[in-house]
Amino acid sequence: MEDISYRSPTYYELAAPPELDWRPYRPQAWQQYRREWDERYLRKEAGDFPLHLDIDPTNRCNLRCSMCPRTYYVNEGRSDWNPSGRLGEMDFSFYEKLIEEGRARGLKSVKLNFLGEPLLYPRLADMVALAAGAGLWVMLNTNATLLGPDMSEKLLRAGLTDIFFSFDSPYQDEYEKIRVGANFEKTLANIRAFMRLKEALGRPDVQTRASMVLPENLEPHREAALKADYIQLFRDMKVAEIGFGLPSRLDIDYEKEYGLFPGFACPDLFRRLFVFWDGPAGPCCGDWERRLIVGDAKELFRQYQIQFF
Repeated sequence: MEDISYRSPTYYELAAPPELDWRPYRPQAWQQYRREWDERYLRKEAGDFPLHLDIDPTNRCNLRCSMCPRTYYVNEGRSDWNPSGRLGEMDFSFYEKLIEEGRARGLKSVKLNFLGEPLLYPRLADMVALAAGAGLWVMLNTNATLLGPDMSEKLLRAGLTDIFFSFDSPYQDEYEKIRVGANFEKTLANIRAFMRLKEALGRPDVQTRASMVLPENLEPHREAALKADYIQLFRDMKVAEIGFGLPSRLDIDYEKEYGLFPGFACPDLFRRLFVFWDGPAGPCCGDWERRLIVGDAKELFRQYQIQFF
C-alpha cells in the first residue's frame, strides 16, 4: 500500500518510494527551510517577509481544460480574474526586483505558476536561473505540452529544483476531452524525455510529481481502477510523487454555501504570497477573482509593508 505524504480535505499525495526519493539529495539548508515552513503556521507568525512566492509569469494558456478556473472565467465572459482584459507577461525587470528584495529579506523559494502556463513565457529559463542563482528553491507547475527536450535541458541546467506535471487521466480519450488542445502521446513523450534527461544530467535532487483532478461521481470500483492505472503510468516513468485532487465548484460561493469554520486559519497565510503577472498580490491560492488582494507587489515590496491580515 502506498504511503500518503500529504493530505488536505480536497487533495492528497502518495509519497515517493525509497528508490525515487529526492530528499536525501537536498542540503541541510533545505531541511531548515521546511522546518521554518511548518513552524510559521504552528506559531501563527507570518514573519517580516514570505518564505515563498507564487509568481505567475503570464496569464496566457495554450489549453482550455474543463475543470480549470481560467477556462470557466473565459467561457463565462468574466473579467474579475483579469480586470485589464489583457493577455501578457510579467515584466522581467519587475521579476528581478522581486527576487533581489526577496533574497535580502529571507525568501527561500518561488513557484512559477498560478493561472497561466509558464512555458509560454519567453524567458522562463532566465527566471529559473535568476532565482536559483539567488539561492532559492525553484518550482514549476506545467501541463507539459510545451516541455520539449531543449526546454527540459534549459530548465534543469538553469537550476530548477521541483517540477509538477498536471496530467488529468491515464486514458487518452478522457485526457484529451479534459485537457482541450493537448495531445496525450506527445505530452507523455515530453514527460518521459524530461525524466530521462534529469537522470542523464545527474539531478536526483529534483522533485517530480504528477497530479490529476478526479472526475466527479465516479463509482468506487472505477475510481480505484483509474487511480491504479494512473499510479502505474507515472511510476513506470520514475515520477516520484502522485497527487489526486477534487474539482472546485466555480459556480457557487463557498462562504455562502457552507459558511466559515470558526478558529480555522489557512497555513498559507503565514508563509506564502501570490503575485499575479501584472503585479497585484494576495495570500490565497484560490483567489482567482482577486477579491483578497492586499496591494500591488511593486509598492508593497518597495515600502516593506506586506500586510497579511
